[in-house]
Amino acid sequence: MKLLNLFRRKKPSAPAGGEEFFKKKYQSFKNLLEANNAALEVMSHMEATLEGDYVFDPQFIRASTESILEKVQTIVQELNTLGDNRYAELIKVYQNIAAKIQNETAAAPSGVPISRVLPLSQVDRRLLLQVGGKIANLGEIKNRLQLPTPEGFVLTNEAYRLVLAENRLTEPLASFLKDLDINNMEQLTEKSRILREMLLQAKIPSSLVEEVNQQYDHLITALAYKPYLALRSSGLYEDLESSFAGQFLTVLNVPFDRFFPSYLEVLASQFTPTALVYLSQKRLLQRQLAMSVGCLAMVPARSSGVIFTAEPTGGRDDVLVIDAAWGLGPAVVDGSLTPDHFVLSKKPALDLLEQQISRKTKRWIAADKGIKEEAVPLEEDSQPALTSEELLTLGRYALQLEEYFGSPQDIEFSVDQQGQILLLQSRPLTLLRPHATGVLPPHLEERHPVLLDHGTVACFGVAAGPVFLVDHEADLSRFPDGAILVARHTTARYGAVLHKAAGMVIDIGSATSHLAILAREFKIPALVDTGKATQVLRPGQEITVDANQIKVYEGRLEEILQAPVAKTSLLAETPIYARLRRVLRWITPLRLTDPQLANFTPAACQTLHDITRFAHQIAVTEMFELGEQARQGEVHMVQLQTNIPLNLYIIDLGGGIRTDHRGRFVSPEDITSIPLRALWRGISHPEISWAGPIPIDVRGLYSVVSRSLTAAAPQHADFWARTLAIVSENYLNYSSRLGYHFATIDALVSDVRNDNYLNFRFKGGAADESRRGRRARFLGEVLTRLDLEVEITGDLVVARLWKYPRPLLEEKLDLLGRLMGCARQRDMVMADETTVEWYIQAFLEGNYRFAGEPGSVTPPDQD
Repeated sequence: MKLLNLFRRKKPSAPAGGEEFFKKKYQSFKNLLEANNAALEVMSHMEATLEGDYVFDPQFIRASTESILEKVQTIVQELNTLGDNRYAELIKVYQNIAAKIQNETAAAPSGVPISRVLPLSQVDRRLLLQVGGKIANLGEIKNRLQLPTPEGFVLTNEAYRLVLAENRLTEPLASFLKDLDINNMEQLTEKSRILREMLLQAKIPSSLVEEVNQQYDHLITALAYKPYLALRSSGLYEDLESSFAGQFLTVLNVPFDRFFPSYLEVLASQFTPTALVYLSQKRLLQRQLAMSVGCLAMVPARSSGVIFTAEPTGGRDDVLVIDAAWGLGPAVVDGSLTPDHFVLSKKPALDLLEQQISRKTKRWIAADKGIKEEAVPLEEDSQPALTSEELLTLGRYALQLEEYFGSPQDIEFSVDQQGQILLLQSRPLTLLRPHATGVLPPHLEERHPVLLDHGTVACFGVAAGPVFLVDHEADLSRFPDGAILVARHTTARYGAVLHKAAGMVIDIGSATSHLAILAREFKIPALVDTGKATQVLRPGQEITVDANQIKVYEGRLEEILQAPVAKTSLLAETPIYARLRRVLRWITPLRLTDPQLANFTPAACQTLHDITRFAHQIAVTEMFELGEQARQGEVHMVQLQTNIPLNLYIIDLGGGIRTDHRGRFVSPEDITSIPLRALWRGISHPEISWAGPIPIDVRGLYSVVSRSLTAAAPQHADFWARTLAIVSENYLNYSSRLGYHFATIDALVSDVRNDNYLNFRFKGGAADESRRGRRARFLGEVLTRLDLEVEITGDLVVARLWKYPRPLLEEKLDLLGRLMGCARQRDMVMADETTVEWYIQAFLEGNYRFAGEPGSVTPPDQD
C-alpha cells in the first residue's frame, strides 16, 4: 500500500460560503468520523488479539497495520480539507509514525554465505546457512517436492555482508552491538535509530546491482513479462532454533525501479529495538549479522488463504482447516470480513466435512505500487473462494508438506487468475488446546452480594479495592493507590490515575473509548456501560470487580483474586506475539489526552492513537465554528415560524428538514434533524420564557447601562437577532446571539455511539464582569451535574460530552435548550455567590420560571 497516495491528490476546494462549501465541509467531517471509528475498532481488535490465546500470523499484523494506516491517513487528509490545510504538519507526523510501524513489522538474524544472488530453482535446505530458514523451506517445496511456488531469486547473506563491507559498516555495527544494554531503553532506541539509518543510507555495490539485474532479466525471460516482486526477508534461525515466524519485513508488489530501496528497508528491519532485545535474549547478537531476502514474482491472486494441517484450537489432529477469501492474503486475516471456512478429513481419504461460505464484500489486489482494497462485485461476493477441485488439491499438498517436514504445518497459498495454486510458505504450526473452565467457589453470592451484573468489558481481569468516586477532575489529585475508579462517564483525563488504579467501573462508556483503550494498555480490569455504578457503589466501599464474569461483588473475594488464571503462556511468549507488541507501541498508546494543554499539537502526536485523538478534537472544533462562516444570500436558508424571539434560520445539508419544504418558512414540525429536534424541545418547553423583562437589582441595571454605553458597535447588522442552525439528519451547528451573549452548540446524534458528541460554548452578557462570571459558574455547575465536562474562563463556558447513546444525548440537548432559556439575563440578578447556588438548585428541581427568586426590580428588556 502506498501510504501517501491520498496526500498527493489535490482536491479542488469549494469557494468560501455557499451551500456546496458547507456540504463539502460536512462530508469531510463525516468521512473523518467514519475513519476514526474504523481505526479505533482495528486498535481494539489488535489489542484483544495480543491479550488472548489466538493463533495468528504475520499476515494478520501486516493487514491490520496497513488497514489502520490507511484509515488514519484518511483522517489526516479530511482534517486538512476541513481546516483548509491548517494542519499540514500532521502529514509529516503521520509519515514518521508510519515509517516506524513499517520498520517494526520485521526483524532478522542470519548466517555465513558464499553466493550473493541465486535463482530459487537452485535453493534447498542444503543452502540453509546462505538463504535462511524461510527461503530454504520454500526451495524444498519447489525443488524437492516439485510443488508449485512463485518463480524468483534470492539475495543471500553474502550480498548483505557485501553491502556492509562496501559501506564500511561492519565494524560500526559490531561496535554498537557489543555493549548493548537492553534494559536501557533510551540507549537502545537511539542505537536502533542509528543502526537503521546506517543501512537505509547505504550504497548498493555496482557488482551486486549487475547480478540482480541479470537475475531479474532471467525472470523476465521465464515469465515472458516484467513482474513486480515480493521481497521477503529470511533469517538464518527462522523456523529453526527460534520461530521468528513471519517477523521480518516483507515488501509486496515492488516495481523493479524500487527494488534496492526496498531491499535496504528489509535489511534495516533487523535493528528495531525489540528485535535487538529478542536477539539478545536468544543470545544471537554475535551471530545475527546475516540476512537474506527472497525476491518472488508477485502473484495477482484471484483467491488466497491459509491451511492448518491440524485444528489449532479444537484438538482434532485428523482434519485439515482451510480459510480462503477473494484476492490477496490480507482479506483472510484482517478481521474486516469472515473468510470461507472449510474442514477436510485426512483419513481414510480427503473429503469435505464442513464448509461455511461467507459474504466477502471486499478484497485486496495488487495496485500500481503496493496493494489496495476494492469492493467485490455482488454476483461474486457470496460465491466460494475455492472450487471443490482446488480444495482437494490443496489438501493433497498440505498432507505432503506435513509428512515431509515431520510436524503440523501452517501453510500460505494463492490461486492466480488462471486457477493455478501457488504455495508461498510453510512453517511449523503452534497448537493451542482448550483449557478447562474455572468453577466459582460455592455460596459465593451469599457471602458477597452482587452489586452490579451488567455492562461491557473494556479490559478482562479481576481486581479488588476501595471505591473512589470521581465527580470532578479535581478529584483525581486525591486518587489513592489501589483504589477502584468509579465515574459517571469515560474521559481520557482519567488516564492520569490508571497507573494507580486497581480497577475501573463506569456508568456510561464504550469499549472503544479512549479511557477503555488506556485501561487495556495499563491492564486494568474494567467495566463500562454499567448504567448505575455511581448510584450503587459508595465511596470507600471495598468491592471486587470481576470483568471476566461482568460482575461487581461487595467485599474482597480472595478466592477469585488468588485463583490461578487459566491462561496459556505458550503463544504469548512466541516471537509473533512479541512482534505484535512492537507494532502496537506506535499505534495504541494514548499520550495526547487533554486538549487544554499547550502540547495538544500535531508535533506532540507520538502514535496513531494520538493522531486520531487530535484530529477528532480539532475536527469537532472546526465544525463548531462553521456557523460563523454562513452569510445570508450565499446559501439557501429557511426561517423557523415560532413565537419565540430567536429569529432562527436553518441551512439544511440533507435530511434536516422535511424534503417538501424548500420555501421561505418551516414550522417546528418540519424539523427532521435529530439533534435540532431534541434541542428545540427544550427551547420551546412551556415553562421557559424567552421574552419580556426579568427582575434585577439596581446595581445589576446600572452595570447594564454602563456596558451599553462603553461597548463597541456590533460588526454585523443582524448582531442583535441572528440565530443560525446548520443541520443534517444527525448533525447540528447552532449559533445564537442574543444581546451581548453568544451561544454555540455543535452536536452529532446517531445510532453509532462512537460518533456521538455534544459541544457547548457560551460567552458574554450585559452585566459587569463579576456578574457575568457568576452566570458562567451557574451554567457550568448545572452542566457538570448533567455529566458534561466543563471548563470556565471568566464569562466563557465550554462544555463537552462524548460517546453517549442517542437517547441520553437527546435528553441532554433537551435540558441544554431549557438551560439557555433560563440563563437569559440572569447575569444581572446574580449579586453574590448565594444567588448562584439558589439558581442552580432551582433549575435542577425543574423550577424553570425561578419562582421565589431573590427580590429585585424590573428593568426594561435588554436581551
